[in-house]
Amino acid sequence: MDNKIVEKNCNNPTISVVDVLTPCNAQVTSTNSNTCVSTMIDPDISEVVSTPCVSNDTNIIIYNSSDVGDFINIHPIPEDKKYSLLTNPYKPTINYNFKNDIASNSKRAFNLKYLEMYDWMIYSPKHKGVFCKFCVLFKANVHRGKQGSFIITPFTKFYQIIEESKKHEKTQWHNDSKVTAKLFLDSMNSKKINVIEQINATVHKEVENNRKKLRPIIKSILFCGQHDIALRGSTADRGNFVDLLKFRVDSGDNILSNHFDTASGKSKYISHRIQNEIIQICGQVIRNDIVSQVNNSVAFSLLADETADIAGKEHLSIGVRYIDINYVVHEEFIGFSEIHILNAEGVSRSILESTEKYGLNMLKLVGLGFDGCSTMSGKENGVQAIIRKIYPTACYFHCASHKLNLVVNDQNSIPEIRNTIGTVKEIIKFFRESILRRKLIPNIPLFCETRWSEKYKCIQLFDNNFIEIKNVLEKLSISSEANTVTRNCAFQLSSATSNSTFLISLKVIAYYSSVLEPVVTKLQGTSVNLHSVHKFVKTELLGILNKHRENSLEYFNTIFEEITEAANSLDFVLKIPRRTNHQSQRSNHNCSSNDSIKDYYRVFIYIPYLDSIISSLNNRFNENNETPFKLCWLLPNEMIKLQKNEYLNILQDIENHFKIPNIKVNGLIWYDYWQLKSQSFINDTMEDYKKLLVECEFFPAVKKCIMIYITLPPTTCTVERSFSTLRRVKTWTRSTMSEDRLDGLCMISIHREKINDKKNEYIEEFDLHNIM
Repeated sequence: MDNKIVEKNCNNPTISVVDVLTPCNAQVTSTNSNTCVSTMIDPDISEVVSTPCVSNDTNIIIYNSSDVGDFINIHPIPEDKKYSLLTNPYKPTINYNFKNDIASNSKRAFNLKYLEMYDWMIYSPKHKGVFCKFCVLFKANVHRGKQGSFIITPFTKFYQIIEESKKHEKTQWHNDSKVTAKLFLDSMNSKKINVIEQINATVHKEVENNRKKLRPIIKSILFCGQHDIALRGSTADRGNFVDLLKFRVDSGDNILSNHFDTASGKSKYISHRIQNEIIQICGQVIRNDIVSQVNNSVAFSLLADETADIAGKEHLSIGVRYIDINYVVHEEFIGFSEIHILNAEGVSRSILESTEKYGLNMLKLVGLGFDGCSTMSGKENGVQAIIRKIYPTACYFHCASHKLNLVVNDQNSIPEIRNTIGTVKEIIKFFRESILRRKLIPNIPLFCETRWSEKYKCIQLFDNNFIEIKNVLEKLSISSEANTVTRNCAFQLSSATSNSTFLISLKVIAYYSSVLEPVVTKLQGTSVNLHSVHKFVKTELLGILNKHRENSLEYFNTIFEEITEAANSLDFVLKIPRRTNHQSQRSNHNCSSNDSIKDYYRVFIYIPYLDSIISSLNNRFNENNETPFKLCWLLPNEMIKLQKNEYLNILQDIENHFKIPNIKVNGLIWYDYWQLKSQSFINDTMEDYKKLLVECEFFPAVKKCIMIYITLPPTTCTVERSFSTLRRVKTWTRSTMSEDRLDGLCMISIHREKINDKKNEYIEEFDLHNIM
């Protein structure tokens, strides 16, 4: 066996080197007044290992040892020595006899294979155990816990070495020391020179590690929020969120697994407070992005509507409409605000406080989109009047979808139409309130009073299945298997549908529901604007209805053919109601031709129905001469219809209201510009407002006016759609959630398409809250 020289430490000035080295195989290698280094020949050691010797006079350490165990709690250590210990530490040879080093508390000897398994592990022949070279040379600061084996004391229980080594690798101080050691090696290898850069890199690495741990937690919260899934269960350690994190760990997320294994119970970032913080931050980041685009736009409109949640709290849904720098129209939901006082002052205060909290630049407010209730639309003390007193540029617009629904509701003034709709509702309710009865007819939903397009579809579906429904009602009215209540209700409903007035009214309502349904659907899009809405209603919809009114014989014949076919299928005889000379309850129409039945119901139901719709559309969609509607005269296809004097008066009104400089000069040049253009070029430009705004590049005042006009709100469908999200998020089992949590979850759910692009911003914002 090769010999190994071991140096001994001489700290006592009164003892000579020879006295210290009493074994016969020891020999002195060097002596002087300041230092003493000795060597000892050990037949079991094949290398020379030096131990640091401390000078008696100057207390200077001589670093000659390559055994990391000799440098426990010794600081500072020269950089060249640290580099040597990291890159070329002592390593026993294959012939080293570890059995001689077995301690009294150990049951097994060390094996060289462990050094190959763990790159940080170093064997110390002096201490007869193993250390972590990273933790010894770069001892990390400990905020909790206590360092022991592998760092301060040698690990000698080799029968537990694999288990304990894995635990050591997961400790925070080991990871910190490992990062510091790597940076040190990079510096010594001239990869990084500046010490400040090393410190910053260490901090950056720690922050990055923390963010890696936080990222799957945030993703899990966002996943639940995007899909309207409840996060919490009956206890803090149960629920979809916790189960989703466990699923991530089971699927191989080592970072999250290591975080849960090493973090204490209070630093796992999964408590309900952290959930609320992250949810609120995510909603705030999305809202800030929308508000930033709004404030950078030319102008914006404010949308608002009110609803109640499952807990009976009144919430105001707030949204904005604006045009971005790419000339794309946006309607975005920006939050819920709880209303505590349900009057105009309370609602307006809630709106203004919310806009201030969100950071909207209200000086750019040009439009207010509300429904038509007196609280919102009152001219003197309504919400719109209160806000306009503060921001006079803003103009109030009654939602076009609400107005169209009121047009349909106005048909209730016709008794036959009102009674038919009431009977249809009762029949649907009769079948849906019993599971057994529901199976007897096709599935027909109840009339939805908020989703008006669904109401029209429901009427059409009822009409298409009326013959089957009628037959089922007749069978139930005489069925011995049905109870008395069911038979009575079925008989009454069957009798109500067994007259000519009901059948004809149903067919008329269903026919024009199919006409109104696409209009309602079109109004729900964000691309519509005031000009397109009023043009569609005034030109197309009213044009269709007026044509039907003028040619009532032709169009009613088409409907009457369907009526006759349905009556024949039901063995039903169409009859005219009894007439008297002195009729006081209804019109007593005189029909004496051979087609008296068809003529009677054309005059008695069809024509009054059309007249009522046409009159209501004209009244509710009356395009008055208010300044906001005068903006449409700047559109080329409208402007060329005006004389120059009329056009100048319109420009003056626009300037007085919106305070747009140079609008007269720009407007006159704009007028002359389009007088020279062909009608085909004008029509092509008006097909897309982006093309029109591009044409306005050299007319900035005109461009601003047109962008304001496009920004004005035609409907409030965007904020009304948020009501469905509110009902999905705040259910009976989640009725006690806080307002901030509710608002954040609704923002995540509604803007789910924008979520995935901003995960780093959520972490940055979370970092600013000093929680990382």
